[in-house]
Amino acid sequence: MRPAIRFLALALLALRLLAPAPASALGLIRDAEIEQTLERIARPVFLAASLNPAIVRIYIVNDPEMNAFVAGGQNIFIHSGMLMQLESIDQLRSVIAHESGHIAGGHLSRRDDALHGARGVAAIGMLGAVAATIAGSPEAGIALGAGATQAAQRQALAYSRGEEAAADQMGLRYIASSGSDPEAMLDVLRHMRSRDFQRSLSANAYLQTHPLWNDRIRLIEERVAELPSGRPPDPEDVYWYGRMVAKLRGFLEPVRQVRATYPESDTSEAAQLARAVALYRTPDPAGAQAAADALIAERPDDPYYHELKGQFLLETGHAEAAVAAYRAAVELAPLEPQILGGLGRALLNTGNSADTQEARDTLALSVRYDKANEGVLRDLALAEARLGHEGAASLATAERYLLLGDIRDAARNATRAAQLLPKGSPGWQRAEDMIVVIRRTRERGRR
Repeated sequence: MRPAIRFLALALLALRLLAPAPASALGLIRDAEIEQTLERIARPVFLAASLNPAIVRIYIVNDPEMNAFVAGGQNIFIHSGMLMQLESIDQLRSVIAHESGHIAGGHLSRRDDALHGARGVAAIGMLGAVAATIAGSPEAGIALGAGATQAAQRQALAYSRGEEAAADQMGLRYIASSGSDPEAMLDVLRHMRSRDFQRSLSANAYLQTHPLWNDRIRLIEERVAELPSGRPPDPEDVYWYGRMVAKLRGFLEPVRQVRATYPESDTSEAAQLARAVALYRTPDPAGAQAAADALIAERPDDPYYHELKGQFLLETGHAEAAVAAYRAAVELAPLEPQILGGLGRALLNTGNSADTQEARDTLALSVRYDKANEGVLRDLALAEARLGHEGAASLATAERYLLLGDIRDAARNATRAAQLLPKGSPGWQRAEDMIVVIRRTRERGRR
């Protein structure tokens, strides 16, 4: 399940209701509403770059640094710190446009080749190659395998000055074509230059992979002067952008800071959302529940508010009530895999054995739509085990470990699944394919 904010930490997660991972644990944040908002905001840029919006995926890295990068094909990774520190949609679009320039410019193949000889399978897993192969869908490949070191990440993300300059220029073209304000790219670069100036670059070698900001800014300034200023963003986009930032801050920033940023005097919907999450984290279950109900009353057809209510209920021990909330969310968004995952987990936690089969079916449907969700795979394995389907449980566990980059446990469970599942069945074939991919990955890692 991926309730409102869910972290895919780089350590094995306990089989219990998840709590937010520590900020120091590099992982991914998965959230249905936020991912839909990012897709909405990025779509004009992708179209301007002649990239297929259905294939390019944006993932959020749980990291306070103001950075973004591309890895594992057409996958853009944006740090949570970047999303919370940017000040406008156009600034966010300029970041996406720059990373789209790296994709369109073919800047990734050289780094993929450079990782070919990196030590450890995790470095390969970080680029999503293994996960994408097992998923049977390259666009579903998810990066950041367990154990990926910062050194390997820096090696993968080190762009040359020429590549950065090219991505800047291409990004500006995409921004102008999409109708956004090119000046926003300058604002982002200036902000990043200011942050770097206030601290030693030697404290974070990752930031040194970018060329000097002054050089980039000078080139951008010359080009921006020749481009139109763009048009104001769509009010609906502004609305969803505000909700996204409020939700991230509500979950990630200290509660005291959230309340200072969104005081009671701020009656906007985004502020209400941030304060609801702050109440949940305080913890004030009753207050959080009342706040969620108020948001639902304001937008009764919003599946994400029903999902948020389900999370609050589930993670405070009210599984049966959470099932009702998630059912309402699924009714409004029946094909959203993260919401389906939430319903599946709630059903698993009711304590009613009769709910296990429905939980299994719901979780399997979630996996069908999104094969790169560690939490759902874990829950699916648990549901299969409760039903006595040991082969299917081993298969889901193997896929989960592979997604996390734990090749050894992935191989062990895939082998067990191949032994238990009927030979020739779809599950058996997936297990066999996984074994082959793992073997080839290990061989590649030894070269």
